Formats: sequence, C-alpha cells, structure tokens
Amino acid sequence: MSTSDNAEVDTGFFARLVTLADSLVTGFDPVDLADNLVLSCLDFLPVVSAGIMLDDQRGHLRVLASSSEETRLLELFELQNNEGPCLEAFASGSGVLAPDLARESTRWPLFTAEAAGLSILGAYAIPMQLKDRTIGALNLFCDNLDGLTEAQVQLSRVMATMATLGILNHWTIRRQEVMAEQLQFALNSRVVIEQATGMIAERSGGSMATAFDRLRSAARASRRPLTDVATDVTRGRLKDL
Repeated sequence: MSTSDNAEVDTGFFARLVTLADSLVTGFDPVDLADNLVLSCLDFLPVVSAGIMLDDQRGHLRVLASSSEETRLLELFELQNNEGPCLEAFASGSGVLAPDLARESTRWPLFTAEAAGLSILGAYAIPMQLKDRTIGALNLFCDNLDGLTEAQVQLSRVMATMATLGILNHWTIRRQEVMAEQLQFALNSRVVIEQATGMIAERSGGSMATAFDRLRSAARASRRPLTDVATDVTRGRLKDL
C-alpha cells in the first residue's frame, strides 16, 4: 500500500472514530455501537468477519454483535464448547493472536475444526478493557494467512477501546438513572407516609408520633409495605386507624 493509500485509510479511520464518538453522546445504543464497530473493522482491517462478545455482569460472555450469521454461530460455538481465542482474551485480559489456526489444533481442537469448515484460517481476539477491567472481547477472523500487521492490531485495539468506553458509559448512566428513580420513589413514598400520618393524627386527635406508630403497626400486621398502607389511608380505603 502506498503512502497516499495509507493517508486515505488514516483519514477515513479517524473520520469514522469521530462519527462513532458522536454516537456515544446522542441517541446512544450499545447494540448499534457494536454493530457499527464490527462493520468498521471490515472497512479498515483485512478481515473477513468480526464480532463482539460482552460480559453479562455474571461472569459469562454473550454475543453482542456479529458481522454475519456465520460469525455469530462460530462465536456461539466457541461459548458452548468453552474454548477459543475470545474466551482466552477475556480471561487473561491480553490479546490473543492466532494468524494460522491450523497450528492451534491442540490448543482449541473443536474451535479450529469449526473455523476451518467456514474457511476461516486466522483469528485475533482483542480484550475490551479499561485499566484492569475487562468487559468482553473483539473477535477478528481472516480467510487467508497474511494476518494483521502490528499497526492493524493497534487499530483493532482502538476499536475495542471505543466499544469499551461507550458500553461502560452506558452502564454508568443507566445505574445513575436507576439510582435517581429509586431515590425519587423513596422521596415520593416519604411524602405519602407523612400525609397518611397527618390524616390519622387529625382523625384520632393524637400526636404525629402516635399516628405513625399506628400506621407502622398496621403495615406489620398486614405484612404489607408501609407505603402501600399509607396510600390506602390517603385514598380513603383505610379509615379505621
């Protein structure tokens, strides 16, 4: 490849990174990002197919994206038989480079046989990680023995890092949203409980402390959440407290 060709590839690659970075901010969807990344691997790397496997947060890998149905089935085969480059990359946190799968038949006997049946001759697995946290792996498959150059492996690491950053950012936002929802629910519940306590105190002529004790006792006796009993009080469904 000539210098001008390299420049064109570099320009296109970085332009694609800008597009992918924009997707992390507006309308972000992890599946869309993963799909775009595997297709980008086909555009900028000499690979015939690519895929992404992701940790399900329980220590098990799941297929998130594949450039073809054959790739998806090969990745599922890898998971079902618990052997292959992706699993090793995920477990070790290091890249697994196997430009000639025929030489790995002892290492991965089932996987190499399945890959050969699909005319896949080389495989590369790049961990998706940030510092010491690994959340999955990027799989790259070749149908020739030329393999990837060191520079191309570095490009694949950039791709994997993009996916990692996007997915971790998505998880963080979701956790924050869940926490915010839980906090808002707790605050809303507290308001309902205070309203119910005030209604009981007004009806009984007692103190707020006594009214709250009666509300809590009713919840315990009925084995229902305090908020549910308080809601019944405020909506007039429970008047004998």
